[in-house]
Amino acid sequence: MTAAPATTFAALFEPLPVGRRLLRNRLVQAPMSVCYGDSGGFVTREQIEHYGRRAQGGAGLVVTENFAVSTAGRQLPRQTSVFGEEHLPGLRALAGEITRHGALAMVQLVHAGRYAGPWERYEQDRRLAPSAVPFELTPGRTVRPQEMTPDEITAVIIEFGEAAALCERAGFDGVDLHAAQGFLIASFLSPRMNRRTDAWGGGFAGRTRFLLEVVREARRRTGPDFLIGVHLLSDELLPGGWSLADAVRLAPLLTAEGAQILFPVTATFESLRAEANRGLNGRRGFGVTGAAAISRVADVPVVAIGGLGDPLDACAVLERGDADAVGLARSLFADPDWPAKVAAGTPEAIRGCPCDPAQCVRTQLTGATCGHWPATTRERGFLGYEPVS
Repeated sequence: MTAAPATTFAALFEPLPVGRRLLRNRLVQAPMSVCYGDSGGFVTREQIEHYGRRAQGGAGLVVTENFAVSTAGRQLPRQTSVFGEEHLPGLRALAGEITRHGALAMVQLVHAGRYAGPWERYEQDRRLAPSAVPFELTPGRTVRPQEMTPDEITAVIIEFGEAAALCERAGFDGVDLHAAQGFLIASFLSPRMNRRTDAWGGGFAGRTRFLLEVVREARRRTGPDFLIGVHLLSDELLPGGWSLADAVRLAPLLTAEGAQILFPVTATFESLRAEANRGLNGRRGFGVTGAAAISRVADVPVVAIGGLGDPLDACAVLERGDADAVGLARSLFADPDWPAKVAAGTPEAIRGCPCDPAQCVRTQLTGATCGHWPATTRERGFLGYEPVS
């Protein structure tokens, strides 16, 4: 366990109880798609090293990028899958590599919904959504997903529960249910995307029912020590969309169903393209407002995510009580030793993430890379453990 330093940053290194588990500190490897899995959705050596290296660097909790709960819920060509016995050995190896370094390990579970791939054949496959609302998939290309039937809704709820159970069998400490960014669960929450008039739409109770049922199913299929988290859309940031007031109202309902840690996330892929929101995800601390509001009503730990790569900013969030932990994605991608360097009192040694536009996003489909890695690492194509000579 990393010792709490007697420095300005001590708040970052206090242990944090989550459910029946204990994080060694308040630093979380937040989910970030690196796409090191293979085309069949299986875990690879590069992926195991990638997440193990972030745990080795001192993160208290490592949450994987989003893994798909079904073929229909898969978005990216190298996205890992969490269904079927054949995926269990790789998942088990991944969980073991993270936890052997002293971090807790969680899998983010997703159904991409209207963003499901492959996009080049979008119109040829059934794309699931609460309602058949057209949207701009890529600049200049408008598509229309299909409205889910009640039977399909039930089937996807079960898929989330089965995926959570598989992760528990693999040795993970928990799962993070992805209800943000415009993927399937988030689209049920949004009045803009959910125009249903049955029990799965309409008012607040109908639109939140899908997520609450997913949490309930994941909780039902796993043991009491297994953590259930929710990656919660905190504000859609579009007129007539899901609001921060909605998220604040929902948070206590989620914890009542068994959610034990919340990860508020601002905006969706679509809303980030709106002129009023351009550049939002490059601003310092852009997710703190939502985290702080939800933290005030939630009786479980809340993780602030978004623009907190400066240790002073991260520490201030905790000291103000705006959140219980801080999530770092690109910061740990660029430098997995961020926690260890801050704990040692040498934050000036952190290798920063000033890329604009971000190389990690531009290289995501083939396996994300960083222009600020050391040259030898860039040649390998990923930052895992140092090669043994």
